[in-house]
Amino acid sequence: MLTAPLNLLAFPVLRRPFYVPLAVMLAATVFALSLTPAAEGFFARVVLFYGGVTLAYALMPYVRRSDIPLVAAWVVLASTLAPCLEGDLISPIKVTADVLGVAMAAAPVFIARMRQVLQGDMRDYSRPGAGADRR
Repeated sequence: MLTAPLNLLAFPVLRRPFYVPLAVMLAATVFALSLTPAAEGFFARVVLFYGGVTLAYALMPYVRRSDIPLVAAWVVLASTLAPCLEGDLISPIKVTADVLGVAMAAAPVFIARMRQVLQGDMRDYSRPGAGADRR
């Protein structure tokens, strides 16, 4: 007997029209938190950006896998340049922590796709129905 698999982590998925406001809110929250004194340490910044990217992947499952790290890179750039407006210097340690947090969250997604490609899964996901066998 075939049954649908039980997904224990299932929760309602947001519709696509809500992705842009959600992404803006999430990016603004991570940006604002990166400017607070609570995010001064290396580990705190890694966790902040890791959590932000992971949350984005979880809440927006139908966004292309490369778009989330791209937006996160803009947030890293903004949080790096914002202290310069007050006359502070760019901190290489903070930039490294931010990039490391984004990379740690995005790497499993890209590694999983690389494994699929190496296993021969070369379906075209760009169009609906394009992944079907054409023999």
